[in-house]
Amino acid sequence: MSIIRLSVIQETPYAPTPDGVLVHDAYQRRRRQGKLEALRRPGFANKTSDFAHYIETQVAAEAAKLERGAPVVFMVHGFLFDPKAGVSPEPSDTDNPHSRVYHFQVGDAAHEQRHHTTSWPHWLGFESGDAGEHGVAVAFGWHSAPGLASSIIAHFKNFYSRAYGFAEQSAWVFLATLESAARTAALAGHPFDVFCHSLGSRIVVRALAMAAEAGHRELIGRLRRIVILGGAEYVVEAQLMMQRLLRLADSDPSGATRLPSFYNVVSRENDVLDVLAENFGPRTFGNSQVIGHNGLDTGSRAPNWIDLQIDRPELQRWMAECHGIRISGDRPDNVWDHWYYYTYRGNMELYRRILREDEPWRIETLRRTDTRPPIPEGVPRRWWNFGD
Repeated sequence: MSIIRLSVIQETPYAPTPDGVLVHDAYQRRRRQGKLEALRRPGFANKTSDFAHYIETQVAAEAAKLERGAPVVFMVHGFLFDPKAGVSPEPSDTDNPHSRVYHFQVGDAAHEQRHHTTSWPHWLGFESGDAGEHGVAVAFGWHSAPGLASSIIAHFKNFYSRAYGFAEQSAWVFLATLESAARTAALAGHPFDVFCHSLGSRIVVRALAMAAEAGHRELIGRLRRIVILGGAEYVVEAQLMMQRLLRLADSDPSGATRLPSFYNVVSRENDVLDVLAENFGPRTFGNSQVIGHNGLDTGSRAPNWIDLQIDRPELQRWMAECHGIRISGDRPDNVWDHWYYYTYRGNMELYRRILREDEPWRIETLRRTDTRPPIPEGVPRRWWNFGD
């Protein structure tokens, strides 16, 4: 199906069925299904492990026709998904991420917006059953739905804080997934992209911070573009990641280390859930607002990070006039716009083109002033904040 599925319960990865059903039995290499070994810091899965076997054989099958320039995109969903849930022909009937957003169905747009079930792989340009001819999607389905009552009674935490902790644990599995994929022959030299939403940004930011800290220069160099939608990760954690990435690049005597480009997509209409993230997540030192509000919030523009506020009229006009794309961050008559980032099809068209068109979407190209007005970028401070 040109999609590689992985399910993760905290530190334990699973090779699910082709449609995303979790298989609790021990991994069987012949079937390429089952429970894999838990991955904990500081070790990675070695080249002969079942985990590496699963990633390698899946890549070989799904990337058989992968052509130069076709993207390899690692997709990471956000809060309130459960890989243990059953799969369903109707995406809105389950919280299993493989069935809810990592499918290839195209339904009624209004229904998908109401139930936030829009297909990520389809609208990003991947096609089922083409053996990678249009690229390969890696669907990282992690457990982000701890029970409300059990979190409070058994763990003395609110369920959002526990989910944030699960993301911390699963970040190492995500990094191991990138490492294993980078070692496979079918993807040799092929750049990787990452597409994530909401609390999925915690997994991505943390994984890249760990990779930079460990000096994984070659893997960092393979990463091309990171698209973050409504990021729920703390600003201070993103700043730490960027500091480590820059330090890694500066320590390269050849000056050849290439850092990924970050496209941080935000919306002012997402304030409600952003404030929940800031006030119900675990407390931390430094800037504990989220990147979906403030970006890196460093006071200076980073060369490899751009903030795009999709409900900003100036950016909407620029996208329409310069690229013929209609974007939106505000679903009419709706307060909960947290999923509108990907349920609005014009937005998905923007992400598809960022991931599939190289030169027009380079950050330095977007900021150029010689041929057209530069892209309106940046995140204005919001006029209210329950956490202040």
